[in-house]
Amino acid sequence: PDVLAEPNYRPLSLTFIEYLDGDKLGFILAWFSMLPFIYIVALCTLIIFRRDKLGFILAWFSMLPFIYIVALCTLIIFRRDIQTIMYFGGFVISGIINHYLKITFKQQRPERTRHRMDFYDVYGMPSGHAQSFFYFMTYLSIFLFLKSQGSSTTYIRSIRNRCLLLVQPIAAILVAYSRVYLYYHTIAQVVVGSFIGTILGGLWYYFINYQFIKYVSFIIDQPLAKYFLIRDYSSIPNIIQFQYDSECAEAKRCRARYVNSSRDSIMLTNIP
Repeated sequence: PDVLAEPNYRPLSLTFIEYLDGDKLGFILAWFSMLPFIYIVALCTLIIFRRDKLGFILAWFSMLPFIYIVALCTLIIFRRDIQTIMYFGGFVISGIINHYLKITFKQQRPERTRHRMDFYDVYGMPSGHAQSFFYFMTYLSIFLFLKSQGSSTTYIRSIRNRCLLLVQPIAAILVAYSRVYLYYHTIAQVVVGSFIGTILGGLWYYFINYQFIKYVSFIIDQPLAKYFLIRDYSSIPNIIQFQYDSECAEAKRCRARYVNSSRDSIMLTNIP
């Protein structure tokens, strides 16, 4: 049989969870059973050609936007940095724009994908994956480029930032290409999505770092921001080194207080 005409598909997943048809509780518990894998593969269901090694690799590249979003949300939860929160906010705006552009253009996806519309939007112009990942990479590339030009940046950090600048467009192009290779989008849909994502990334970076930054001090001083421990790290050149030094100093002070407290307790005990 013609393999290209009748391809065999399978979901990209590390496990297959089954439940009894019609069992609502079983359906819910099946998803809970998938939680250990949800950060890797259960955020979306990708379909790839059986025995297609390149398709398998590109399917993982196609998942990079979802993996990136999970990593970004984790960073927001533990860092509470307003710049990172606004970076994610730009992605949300990009997603809203992408949704309305799709229902405006109403351009169908490639014909070979239309029978899989149970999992995906019917319309494909522009590509959401390409738009979101090019937004992420454009914003981050501008950030790293400007950081690497700073006077406080060491030679090693500058080299690292430049390597990241090289990797990011390659990753973004592979994500966009994977959407075409896997027949989720046409070339035009991916090109338009990439272009819109790039423009949005540049505009959002300018807005956050040249307009919104003027109001950051006011925002983080509000009671609600203090309640959620929202902070601004933009003025700190090396946040990892800063956190390391601060936490080590605080740990030493805590140990010193504990030793002094223990010594005072022993002295009081020995007093007749």
